[in-house]
Amino acid sequence: MKVNDIVTLSAHTAQYTRGVIGNTYKIAELKKTELKLCALEGNMCFYTIPANVSPAVVMSVPSGMEFGVDYDIDKLWTRTNTGPIKHESEVFATKLDSIAKNITDLLKEKNKAYGNTALNPPQIFSKLSATEAICARLDDKISRIQNKGINDKTEDTVDDLIGYLFLLKMSM
Repeated sequence: MKVNDIVTLSAHTAQYTRGVIGNTYKIAELKKTELKLCALEGNMCFYTIPANVSPAVVMSVPSGMEFGVDYDIDKLWTRTNTGPIKHESEVFATKLDSIAKNITDLLKEKNKAYGNTALNPPQIFSKLSATEAICARLDDKISRIQNKGINDKTEDTVDDLIGYLFLLKMSM
């Protein structure tokens, strides 16, 4: 504790009975075994011992802001349609998981329909390895996006591109 700290009077002793327990005071003077406390408003001061006080909880606001005014200071929080407030990182994680699941579900469906030809190509016409064949497919998808742009008509192409990148990672 130091001079000018704000403290709350939390107890009295037989020798120190002045002040109102629960009120806040400013430390005006420090002695070896005593504190001189003064009311925040007015001139009332008294002595007590350090054991009779505790640091006060003083609320503050950032510079330029006021108490009692609504501010949209936490833009990291987003209210979802389905429940409680979620932090932006939770919303991101949920959306990422959903998109990744859609892509992996598509890959699993195609794997059932065509067999594991992406990672084990039958090499009937092409003699490319799995990695080389996937890179060729990636080139095709990127060329389509380059020629058509990214729009509603190429959204499936973007999904395919992401899927092929998953397969490329698996083939390595």
